Amino acid sequence: MAHYFITGASSGIGKALSIALASEGHVVSAVARRIDHLKKIKGKHKNINIFRADVCDRLEINNAIEKSIKSGGNIDCAILNAGKYLPLGGLELNSEEFYGHMMVNYMGVIHSLDSIIPKFIGLQTGHIVIMGSTAGYGGLPRSAAYGPTKAALSNLAEALHIDLTPLGIKVQIISPGFVETEATAINDFKMPQIISASKAANNIIKGLKSNKFEICFPTGFVIIMKLLRILPKSIYFKVIRWITNR
Repeated sequence: MAHYFITGASSGIGKALSIALASEGHVVSAVARRIDHLKKIKGKHKNINIFRADVCDRLEINNAIEKSIKSGGNIDCAILNAGKYLPLGGLELNSEEFYGHMMVNYMGVIHSLDSIIPKFIGLQTGHIVIMGSTAGYGGLPRSAAYGPTKAALSNLAEALHIDLTPLGIKVQIISPGFVETEATAINDFKMPQIISASKAANNIIKGLKSNKFEICFPTGFVIIMKLLRILPKSIYFKVIRWITNR
């Protein structure tokens, strides 16, 4: 069985993944800021070990990685899932919130990789999974703070795939559509083909076993978003407004 290190495990997809993977018999190191939430998750399965850490703090997350290795052995797969989302657009520009999104969503991944990549290189094996989003494909309503961080992660994952694959390290990115979580619960617009966190976790686990670089779902929504990327922007904007009822 493998050792999974999962950030952002206190709720949503991270929580669902932790429970599902532990139920398969894997060792799971669940990491998040909210220790009270983590304790509830630990009660779900004996294979789950919990570690309190803020991904914005490089030393905290690196310390969590070291502790997880001591308790669960070498990490086989790091799922860097921690994220921040607030629906912010051009009418409510707030530099502090934009900075916060970049610190959690992007630098949180970098802080984790700062420790994980050298360990994987030393072992000449490993599996890095980055939580992206279809929101990174193009601009969406009130996603001006969140979307660009996911676009940056997509670029990062591609670069890492090129650099690390020859060293025996597998790199994947997850690009989900809308998923029922604490974050999306605050959206005030239509969310096409939204799915549950447990269904998202099942799709991800299936994708982790594949050789696909990108794990994306639900299929219909993803196909539409990918097609929109290659259309003229004048058409893109019209379709997005129609889809989201903006």
